[in-house]
Amino acid sequence: MPSRFASDSPVNPKDAVVGLDVGTTKICTVVGRPTSDGMLEVLGVGLEPAEGLKRGVVVDVENTTQAIGSAVRRAEGMAGASIRSGFVGITGDHVSSLNVTGRTSVSGGQEATPEDCDRALQAARDNVGNLGPNREIIHIIPREYVLDGQRGIKSPVGMAGMHLEVKTHVVTGMSSIMTNVRRCVEANDVEVAEMVLEPVATAEATLTESERDLGVALIDVGGGTTDIAIFIDGAICHTSAIGIGGMHITRDVAIGLRVPRQEAEKLKVRAGHALPGGISESERVSAEVAGTGEIEHVPRRLLAEIIEARVEELFSLVSADLQRSGAYGLVGGVVLSGGASQLPGLAEAASKLLGGIRVRLGTPRHLTGLASHVANPIYATAVGLAMYGAAAAPRMHLPAPMVASEGWYARLRECLQGIIRRVRQAGA
Repeated sequence: MPSRFASDSPVNPKDAVVGLDVGTTKICTVVGRPTSDGMLEVLGVGLEPAEGLKRGVVVDVENTTQAIGSAVRRAEGMAGASIRSGFVGITGDHVSSLNVTGRTSVSGGQEATPEDCDRALQAARDNVGNLGPNREIIHIIPREYVLDGQRGIKSPVGMAGMHLEVKTHVVTGMSSIMTNVRRCVEANDVEVAEMVLEPVATAEATLTESERDLGVALIDVGGGTTDIAIFIDGAICHTSAIGIGGMHITRDVAIGLRVPRQEAEKLKVRAGHALPGGISESERVSAEVAGTGEIEHVPRRLLAEIIEARVEELFSLVSADLQRSGAYGLVGGVVLSGGASQLPGLAEAASKLLGGIRVRLGTPRHLTGLASHVANPIYATAVGLAMYGAAAAPRMHLPAPMVASEGWYARLRECLQGIIRRVRQAGA
């Protein structure tokens, strides 16, 4: 029976899209469907803590598989339908990118056609060269087309010309790492429609068109990694990942204050701040001392100073990455997203450490339905994956990503099938 939080209108499996964010500290599933006015109606959400990944890499298959299953079931319960496929996020410092140009001739010397665009993109793919035995292309994203020397063309179809170029942004990743993520998803009977670089998806949910046009850097501070994507003139031109995230701040707090990891996370969320200057030296926060169970009152300013040190390291690496990208004059500023972006003072600290550039917090936009359930940066990637899927699904001719629920008997049957499947895997 559908949850009381489900959409007022029944889910049509053909209309639904599913985004699955497989993160270092959490798994998030968002079910939505596009509306006629360009919004995404949120139908279901599932959030589950995870400990089976480090820096976007699966290190515990069983834990990751179970966490994905739990997040999927929660979203299914709210949406009142069973998930069969979804768009899955990929991240980690194994991801790299480059900009490549592809060239071709317009067939017949007449008007450019979709087939001409496809040939230009294939030429760009060919120009990437040999990636090696354990790397594969995740995306080839057109940045602009050039027709007979005329630049800045978004779509040349129907335009007269002879020589066509496409400037692309190519993203590659390690095949084995991507395969492990795929297997954990598919072990829950969910087909991977496409693997999507997470900052590409997050941008769908958080950036405005004017920011993309003016030049903007999206910095997604997750649990284990910080993803970066730069957009200029409306197109993506740089992507990268840094192996530092919110969990590293938590670990520093645990070591610095001699408290258990879980207590350090609570302290960070409850009393943490990235700018210690405004905190009184007399202010104290209570914390459990590791190994003793005793409660100690520690200076809140010391907590902030520990956080500040890791934040400074993170944004010095971000600054170096932005400089290497060659992207200057980001008039649109910086947009922070991800769960760790909610740390008080982080936006101000980022602006200071990045030379005074404008920084804002990015939350999912253009939503209806259960929008209040995902009005938080922690959901930005999963929402963005669903939005990406809404745009991609029609051209991909995918099967229905969901099937209508058959009631409690169907859910019981699926549960039993899952148990049998895990028992067989354990005995293999």
